[in-house]
Amino acid sequence: MDFLDRLTKAFELTERNFDSIDIERAIFLSYHCDLADCKFCYMSTIKTGPKKGLRSLESLFAEAFLVKMANWKVEFLSSGYGVYDTKKIADIVKGVACITGEPVWLNTGILEKEELSFFGEELKGITASIETFTEELFQKLCPSKSWNKMMDFLDIADELGYKKGITIILGIGEKKEGLVNLFEIIKNYKIDRVTFYSLNPHKGTIFEGSVPPASLYYIDVVSETRLMFPKLEIITGIWSDRINLAGPLLMAGSNGITKFSWQKFYGSKLGKSLNSEIKEFEKISKRRFYGSMTDISLLQTKLEFPREPLYKNEAVEKEILKKSDQIKERIESYISEIKKSN
Repeated sequence: MDFLDRLTKAFELTERNFDSIDIERAIFLSYHCDLADCKFCYMSTIKTGPKKGLRSLESLFAEAFLVKMANWKVEFLSSGYGVYDTKKIADIVKGVACITGEPVWLNTGILEKEELSFFGEELKGITASIETFTEELFQKLCPSKSWNKMMDFLDIADELGYKKGITIILGIGEKKEGLVNLFEIIKNYKIDRVTFYSLNPHKGTIFEGSVPPASLYYIDVVSETRLMFPKLEIITGIWSDRINLAGPLLMAGSNGITKFSWQKFYGSKLGKSLNSEIKEFEKISKRRFYGSMTDISLLQTKLEFPREPLYKNEAVEKEILKKSDQIKERIESYISEIKKSN
């Protein structure tokens, strides 16, 4: 099957199995990592103490409220290694799940089975950041992390009944033929969700002088993955200089687009460009985007919990409302930044 045939078939399979288009936002708990040696990661270039880059609960919850107001999805809660203890992460997960009304995905590194016992129905699934197709390349790029522990983490999550996701960065040295290995992982570990990113060459890393992978390569990897796994959730990340990839990635089998900051995108020219890409795609698709990238009037300094949530915890809601003044202050600050960028 040639490229165009794969693309057409992938589009048809996605249309058959899914109804919506999602804009997703990873909420970062911190901008610090104790390991800090993954060769593609900007955190490896940050030379600060462990308390730098920690975000307050008010900041995190404010961002979750904004995500809900715009009808985006929380991709996952993410952080570097060694920032929060598991009990603290569990409290944050409960809070965000109450705000969005949905169980939350987690991407905060490997957790032991005992640590996962801190979580309940507020946790939807865990994410293993394997980043590439093969163990050999993973160990070269992430020398302080263990491939085997990543795989064990997926097994533990499966045993406890949580969904399982992985993240993959394209353009960091993988070979196209290595897709066979990725597909084996998805099949053998019963992966529910894959998030693909393309390399963003960060200054100070070994990839500083590199370029992101070609758009047709990115699209082809997504389409081949969709052909192999018709019901797999596939999320694709693009940067602000590659917005015109949104439509082709959705056509190739992506369920949603991620990797956007509020300040740069919402209501701005970039947000309007992305919205235009999605609207044009909707002309050929039955899938629909029910959120907004442009309507600033949706963003309010008020705290409202979903009326018909999939997850609800009244005790946690009361704790969040105790911090309402601080959370509203953070929401107002975010909205002001968004308006300034416009």
